[in-house]
Amino acid sequence: MSRPSTSSRPNRRRPLGQRSGFSLIEILVVIGLIAFLTAAIVSVVPRVANASKVAATRATIKKVDEMLNDRINGFRRWIQKQDRQAGNGTPAYVLQAQGIVGSSLSTGNSLAVQKILAQKILFRMYFPQTYSELDPVTQNSNPRGSSHTPITDSAECLYLIITKGPLFDTEPPSAADLKAIETADTDNDGIPEIVDAWGHPLRFYRWPTRLVRPGGYPAPGPPPPPPVPPSGFEEMPLSPATILAGGAAPRNQLTSWVHNNPYNVGATILPATPQQTNPFSLIYRCVASTGNSGTTEPTWPTTVGGTIQDGNVTWQSLLDPLSVDPDDPLGLVPSGVITESTFSTPNTWCTPLIVASANDSDTLGLLEPYDTGHLGNLAMPLSDSTDATTFNRTAMYGNLTNHQQ
Repeated sequence: MSRPSTSSRPNRRRPLGQRSGFSLIEILVVIGLIAFLTAAIVSVVPRVANASKVAATRATIKKVDEMLNDRINGFRRWIQKQDRQAGNGTPAYVLQAQGIVGSSLSTGNSLAVQKILAQKILFRMYFPQTYSELDPVTQNSNPRGSSHTPITDSAECLYLIITKGPLFDTEPPSAADLKAIETADTDNDGIPEIVDAWGHPLRFYRWPTRLVRPGGYPAPGPPPPPPVPPSGFEEMPLSPATILAGGAAPRNQLTSWVHNNPYNVGATILPATPQQTNPFSLIYRCVASTGNSGTTEPTWPTTVGGTIQDGNVTWQSLLDPLSVDPDDPLGLVPSGVITESTFSTPNTWCTPLIVASANDSDTLGLLEPYDTGHLGNLAMPLSDSTDATTFNRTAMYGNLTNHQQ
């Protein structure tokens, strides 16, 4: 019998230098690499997910803002059409507003003032931020259940404005305008809200005038002696609106007039001593200069376009664009008629604001739109005791808004 060859033996020896399996060190190295990669993935995935939700929320806000502005522009055209049809008479929308408030708008007011007040009354009704402000037709056809929670109020109104409210000759909404993920009835009251990518209701502020505050006069008393420090009719420090506006370049804080000071053409100031009596703010721009300002403060012109010689400097009065009511650019409405309790902050520019937080916290740094008792309806900043300012700077820097396009 022949002997089996060495190549057929089952337990033959391995060549020198070869081995089976892994050493303990190699196994530990592999485990360490897996742990590192797992930790990296765990830390990166939430940030990626949050970034995608931020992008989705921005897209929702931009879409809703375009639809809202389209409806607002339609409302303005609707007003203008009635003005043309009425000629010198009283437009139909003025009569409609009188019926809403249950009284005449004409007491002591010109037709021009009546028109301004009527526009504000109807704008408040057709672009509500609380369900109680909604026009009766839309409200009756969209009853709200008892499970409603206040935090959803403005988001529900935003949904109703865009999908159920009057069209004002704009295009009717289609099923593709709002995705299913962009709406939800979070409080199960029968009216959907427009929500962000985390499922939180958006906030809608119709007149966010508490975010934009022009200057104010100091306490009564004689002005300080020259040189006058910048403590007279001062613009407020940069407001939360400049934060919400995102990429918009904020205007620097304006300083008061200073005696015997060199001013260049284009310099813009505020008076050191208030002399204005008109219901809106004026600013003063240097239109000519051959040297320094005078030794005593000039008497500032109180009409738009007025000029005054101040030593070697010539000033011209201009309207402060931040203080012009877009419904009343000429300042016709008497002082005290427009108030924060009825409309918005007097003598303050405003534009609709849609806000969401940039994370799942849903913290905006603003009082809620339904909190009328604390002017939350005007986007009053939420005080933060840990911040030296009067608003929660950290929260407001994190907001996503329709003014960050």
